[in-house]
Amino acid sequence: MLRLKVLGGGRQVGKNALLLEGRRTQFLLDYGVDISGPEPEFPLHVRPRDLTGLFITHAHLDHSGAAPLLYVSAKPRLFLSRLTLELSDLLISDFMKLSKYYIPYEYAQVEEMKSNSTFVKDGSEIEENGVLTRFRNAGHIPGSLMLEIEIESMRVLYTGDFNTVDTCLLNGANIDPFKENDVVIMEGTYAAFNHPNRSEVEKAFINDLLEVLDSGGNVLVPTFAVGRAQEILCVIAKHGVKYPVYVDGMARRVNMILSENSEFLREPELFRNAVNKAIHVSGWRDRRRALESPSIIVSPAAMLKGGSSVHYAKEIVEDSRNAIFFVSYLMRETPARKLLETGSLQLETLQKKVNARVEWYDFSSHCGRLELMNVLEKLDSDTKIVFVHAEEEVGKEFSEYVARTYDIKVFYPSEGEILELT
Repeated sequence: MLRLKVLGGGRQVGKNALLLEGRRTQFLLDYGVDISGPEPEFPLHVRPRDLTGLFITHAHLDHSGAAPLLYVSAKPRLFLSRLTLELSDLLISDFMKLSKYYIPYEYAQVEEMKSNSTFVKDGSEIEENGVLTRFRNAGHIPGSLMLEIEIESMRVLYTGDFNTVDTCLLNGANIDPFKENDVVIMEGTYAAFNHPNRSEVEKAFINDLLEVLDSGGNVLVPTFAVGRAQEILCVIAKHGVKYPVYVDGMARRVNMILSENSEFLREPELFRNAVNKAIHVSGWRDRRRALESPSIIVSPAAMLKGGSSVHYAKEIVEDSRNAIFFVSYLMRETPARKLLETGSLQLETLQKKVNARVEWYDFSSHCGRLELMNVLEKLDSDTKIVFVHAEEEVGKEFSEYVARTYDIKVFYPSEGEILELT
């Protein structure tokens, strides 16, 4: 018997949580929280005492943010990379501090989670209750991993979020692990379209950046604190941009963490150069200085749902010389997505018409449709595919297309659905 219960991430992007059940084992694959809406949403409940183990593929809250809930009444073993634990600790602590809503755990549970952790890395493997798990680079953010699980005489690959394209920050995931699997559980965030060539995206971003700066404007780049902020800093340094670059919000702390863990990066020297050249904002004086002359401001939050990026956005949107350049995934109904689609800055207590230039650049750290298809080409015809982590219309279309094209068994489950995999 091998079953997969979808506790979160089914037909949506956010709160990924999958329970893989064997006859005598239960492994939880991620346990995230969705913070895109007005209040956080947690995955379906699982009994922590029944878990053989918990895997967290990477630090983003939609994969890690509910994990402390499991340590209120039990102490399940947690397997993740050392860097993922350090970044998760940072992100979860910030989530607890800033949330306006009740969070059903406290920092004591985060400490329990940390004390029950076992560190793994790309190329390592562990055996727990007769289940063998290998770990592979996922190419998504620093420390991210895919899982190859041998359970109940079957081989299951769980991608988490993954990217097969090399970026300034990371090496792309190797697609060799996709061969000879019985089940592949994979994300489909960007299954609806192809990403443009990475070098062309960098070139367009830099050219547009310089156009605004040379005209006397400021450019705000709202980003994810982990991964995307550092990628953008590396792109700017790689292309030798001479204007000052300010880094604000949690990205400052992440820069420090990655500077101490440079072995997880593709080009540590480029990253060190980028971080050393950047001005790390230390208070309101620096924030005012950043806006006094042409500069680039790299700041969370990516979707303008909070953080210092909201402050800068309010300050610059009315001046047509300025620009806001989005570089991250923008969930529906977030202020960033609304700004991009309507040209209006809509915050909780404020609505402003935007005169500043607004653009979006595809610096994705997820596979696009072409990369997903390249992966599917590696699979045997009897492999079962489970798509998760995709907006409903996107995942439905792609699942049906894959089933027709490859004559292969494809599941696109909803939250709460249980799949019999044997």
